[in-house]
Amino acid sequence: MAAPTEPGRGMPLAARLGLVLGVTVLVVLLFAGVVVNRVVSQGFEDVVTEQQQQQVDAAAEAVSDVLRVGGGGLIQAQRILNNLSRSLDAPVIVLGPNGQEIGRFGPRVPPGDDEGEETHGLDAAVVVNGEEVATITAIVPERGGEAADRPFLRLFNLALLVAGLVSVAVIAGVSVWLARRQTRPLHDVADAAARLGAGDLTARATGGGDRESQELAGAFNTMAGRLEGSEMLRRRAASDMAHDLATPATVLQGQLQAMIDGVVPKSKANLEAASASAAALGSVIVQMGELASAEAAPLQARPERVEVGAALTEAASALDGLYRDKGVTLDVERADPDLAAWADPAHLGRALRNVLTNAAQHTPRGKSVLVAASLVPATLPEAPAHVAIRVIDQGPGIPAEDVPHIFERFYRSDPARTTGSGAGIGLTIARELLAASGGGIAVEKTDAEGTIIRITLQPAPPA
Repeated sequence: MAAPTEPGRGMPLAARLGLVLGVTVLVVLLFAGVVVNRVVSQGFEDVVTEQQQQQVDAAAEAVSDVLRVGGGGLIQAQRILNNLSRSLDAPVIVLGPNGQEIGRFGPRVPPGDDEGEETHGLDAAVVVNGEEVATITAIVPERGGEAADRPFLRLFNLALLVAGLVSVAVIAGVSVWLARRQTRPLHDVADAAARLGAGDLTARATGGGDRESQELAGAFNTMAGRLEGSEMLRRRAASDMAHDLATPATVLQGQLQAMIDGVVPKSKANLEAASASAAALGSVIVQMGELASAEAAPLQARPERVEVGAALTEAASALDGLYRDKGVTLDVERADPDLAAWADPAHLGRALRNVLTNAAQHTPRGKSVLVAASLVPATLPEAPAHVAIRVIDQGPGIPAEDVPHIFERFYRSDPARTTGSGAGIGLTIARELLAASGGGIAVEKTDAEGTIIRITLQPAPPA
C-alpha cells in the first residue's frame, strides 16, 4: 500500500502549469525555427543560384554579341568575363568546342574550396552565327553551409529567440496567475477539510465561479452535512441509549436495595416489578444484538422462494397480541396466491414484524393498519419488475424533517410526537435485513392522514 502524500509537499499546481506551458512554447518555437531556417535557407540557395545562372547567361550572350561583331571583340570579351568573375567572386573557365580550356579568369580556386567545401558549375554556351564556339563555366561554392551566417537569418533567429523568451515569460506569468485563481477553491476545500478533520463539523467550502469547483464544494458540503448529522445522531443515540439502559437499571437497583434493606417486603408483586425492570433492560440489550446481527445479514442470507401472502399472514398473527393491547386493527389484504418473492424467509419475517410494530406504535387507538402486496411490472430498464408490500397506517404522519432519517440507527423523532417506545433501531434492522436479499424499504407517502411504508422485493423465478 502506497504511503500517503504529506500535505504541502510537491510543486504547486500554478508553478507546474507555468513550467509545462513555458516548455511547450519553447519546443514549439524551436521546431518552428528549425523548419523556417531550413525552408528559408533552401529558398535562398535557389534564388542565388538562379541569379548567378542569369549572370552567366547574360555574360555568354554579351560575349556572343562581341565576337559576332568582330574587331577588338576578344579584348572586350575578356573584360566581360573578368567582370563576371568579380561579380560572382568565383573562377570563370572558357572551354572550346572540343572541351579544352582556352581561358581562365578570376581566382584559381573558388573561395572556401581549400576548406573542403563543395562547389558546382554554372554553364552557358557562346553561340556565334548559330554555331557553339565556346562554353563559359563559373565554379561557385555551395552556400548551404553558410546559411546560419547570413545576416537576415541571424536576425530572424535573434528575433525568434527574443519573441520566444518574451512569450515564455508572459505565458508563465499568466498561467501562474490563472492557476492560482483557479486553485483558490481547492485551497478553500482543503482548509475546510482540515477544520472538519480537527473536529469543526460546521466547516463548509464556498467554491469558485466555475462549475467544477462549485460541484466539488457542493460534494464536500454534502459530506460534511452528513457527518454533522451522523455526529448529532450519535450523540443523541448515546444519550437515548444511556437513558434506556439507566432507567430500568436504576429502578431495578432501587427495588432490590429496598427489599434488601427491608423497606419493602419481598413479596411476589415486588419481585415481579423488579423482574419487569430487568426485562426492560434486557430488551434494550437484545435489540443491540439484533442490530449487530442485521448488519451481518448479507453473510447469513439464504434467499429462496417465499409466498408473500403466507409471510404477511404469519407476521400479522405474531403481532395479534400487540395490536389488541394498542387497540389498533390490523387488516391484511388477500394477496395473489401465486405472488412470490425471492428473499430469506427469516429475514423477511423479522423485517415485516418490525415495520408492523412501528406502525402499531404510531397509530392512535381505534384506528387501523392495512397491509397489501402486489406485483409491479417493469416500466423501464432501470425500473425492473418487483414485489411491493405497502404498510398503510392512520397515524399523524412523519414530520418532513424526520423522513430522511427514520431508517438510521437509534433515530427517534420528537418524543412529544411519538406514542411508542424503543431504541430507534427497528426500521434500521428491517432495512438491513431486506437489503441482504436485494430488497429495500422507503417512505412512499406521509401526511396528516397517515404514512405508507413501501417494501420492495425481487420477484421469485417461476416454480
